[in-house]
Order: sequence, then structure tokens, then C-alpha cells
Amino acid sequence: MNETTIYGTTHSGTIKAETLGIGNIDPRLGVKFPLFDKDNPAKGIFIKTKGFELLKSVVRQFVKTERGERVMLPNFGLSLRRFLFEPITPDLVLNMENEIYGGFAQYLPEVRILSLSVGAGENVQGFGIPGLKVTLVITSINSNEQAEISVNL
Repeated sequence: MNETTIYGTTHSGTIKAETLGIGNIDPRLGVKFPLFDKDNPAKGIFIKTKGFELLKSVVRQFVKTERGERVMLPNFGLSLRRFLFEPITPDLVLNMENEIYGGFAQYLPEVRILSLSVGAGENVQGFGIPGLKVTLVITSINSNEQAEISVNL
């Protein structure tokens, strides 16, 4: 039985699906991530979204969340920052890919990763140190829509 704990109370897996607005359950509204759209500031913050757009926001949030960062869900997220200042080798890329695939299998089983690439990203906040860039092509198990998501660490 798939159970989800929300604020210390155990609920069935349908609570998680209702929260994310996925599956055969009516889509629920969620908050778009990132919270503020720099390209369109007139929209303000906390922009509502649903369906596949919500799923993309959840994926972006999951990849950028460091494990242990969320108080009520300490295992939510990925431990990718530990790879930041390491040389980019095939072993590093493989370890990052394993971390991502494992995290998605545990927390986002409704997302299918079609393509995953890890490489050098943009400079870290102007210090001249290259960061890491994770690029995912995803789809939902209930949809034919695809999206490419790039996250700089």
C-alpha cells in the first residue's frame, strides 16, 4: 500500500496524486516554480498553474532542492551540491545520474525521464567557477507532452 505522510498523519497515495494534480484525478492548482517570473513581472509572485505545467514546476523544484532542506520532508530532493567543485569526469556524471534516477523513482514515479545530461554550467555567481548544468527531457506517464528542463547548480 502506497502511503504518504503529511504533517504526521498517514494518508493514502491518492492524497499525493491530488496534491500534484496527476493521474486520473482532477487537476489541482499549484504554484509555479520559480515563484517570480523575471520576464513578466506584471504577473507577480505565486503564479497558479496546473496539469503538465505543474508537473514541470515540481520537477524543477525537486532538482533544485537539496536533501535535508525541507523540514517536513527531510529526504525530499537530491544531494547534487556535493558534486559542485569536483572535476567533471565520467564517474561524476554517472554518480549524478544515479542520484537523479533514484530520487525520481522514489518521489516522482509519475515522471518518465526520456533524456538526461550533466555537464559544465554557467559560472557560479560571477566567481568564474564553473557550476553544473542538469538537462532533463521529461514526460508524464499519463500524457504525451514532453518538456526540456535545464537547471544550473
